[in-house]
Amino acid sequence: MNSSETQIPESRAARRRKNRILREQRRRRRLAYITGLVCALFVVVLTALSALTPDKTFSANENRNLKQRPSISADGLLSGSFFGDTAAHFSDQFALRDRWISLKLTYDKLIGMKESHDVYLGKDHYLLQKTVEPDEKALDDIANAVNSFASLHSDLSTRMLVVPCAAAVLPDKLPGSAPVRNQTADIDAFGQKLSGVAFTNASEALKSSNDSRNLYYRTDHHWTSYGARTVYEKCAPGLGIDAPVTDFDEYLLSETFLGTLGSQSGSFRRRDTIEIYVPKNCPNYYVYYADQGKTVSSLYVRDKLNEKDQYQVFLGGNHPIVEIHTAASTGKSLLIFKDSYANSFVQYLIPHYDTIIMIDPRYYFNRLDNVIQANGITDVLFLYSANTLLADHSLAVCLNASA
Repeated sequence: MNSSETQIPESRAARRRKNRILREQRRRRRLAYITGLVCALFVVVLTALSALTPDKTFSANENRNLKQRPSISADGLLSGSFFGDTAAHFSDQFALRDRWISLKLTYDKLIGMKESHDVYLGKDHYLLQKTVEPDEKALDDIANAVNSFASLHSDLSTRMLVVPCAAAVLPDKLPGSAPVRNQTADIDAFGQKLSGVAFTNASEALKSSNDSRNLYYRTDHHWTSYGARTVYEKCAPGLGIDAPVTDFDEYLLSETFLGTLGSQSGSFRRRDTIEIYVPKNCPNYYVYYADQGKTVSSLYVRDKLNEKDQYQVFLGGNHPIVEIHTAASTGKSLLIFKDSYANSFVQYLIPHYDTIIMIDPRYYFNRLDNVIQANGITDVLFLYSANTLLADHSLAVCLNASA
């Protein structure tokens, strides 16, 4: 027999190593088997619970309609849409869905995730909307339209107020190394495009606030009534207000507000408060909603506090046009082009104008000259959040349509 064919006896140490490897392999197979069995059992139980639980039509936390159980059809089976609809139905209707979403978000935070569904998971329970990338073409269109409007109506005092988002004002609340644009610079750059318009960047007023904690909601992308009041008081001269009101009655309207960022991110546990500040000795006024043909005596629609989007307590949400007629007797009437940030700001303007007309260009398609003439407009204010303005396509269309 050749020496190459001679078998070398396996050493005791080698046998021990081999046995350890075999035991580890068996242990891993058992663990994988048990894990798979538990997961399968979990899926079976969850599926059974979901099947026994009636479908929900709407998710209040996410503020959207939920997928309903699809019906079986030959076309659906052949096209494959039935299977996609079934998967979407199960995703929307599985048992204890909100708790699992919250649990997943907690896990994501523990492993260092900084965002969820494009929402930054900030410090002190803040959820922060990302700063948008400016749409330069849209901004040029807006600037040209605003400049043309100001030139065409040179007899009116025309101003613009742009408000940064919370991420630009509260950098200490952002998760570490979160990439955020310098929105203050973006706002200033847009202001440079304007002519014949008094421009105010609200960034400095908000950043210099003595109570930055309450400027923005923690679960929503809007500023709070306090944030709006801060800008009203500090930016009053730039807005044509010589003597801003400084004495208010404060009212707490809600302690259960879950905003859009809470719904978007899946963070359902935290709740915000909603306060309002009513100027003392506020003149009487009434509000007319043209789209509803309704006249009311208050800016606040308290029934909206019973709905998901409680921010709609301010004017009941967004409307194409809202008229506010006051007994202020100032000889001044204001036309506001706005997004939803203006809804909580207008409460501070009541003492300063006889008439306030609010137009949301996203929903308004009529001529502006009729509104200006019929209401004796003397002042114009463009009031926008930066995240809306920097990517907006409706304001220029609205202004150009009435040029």
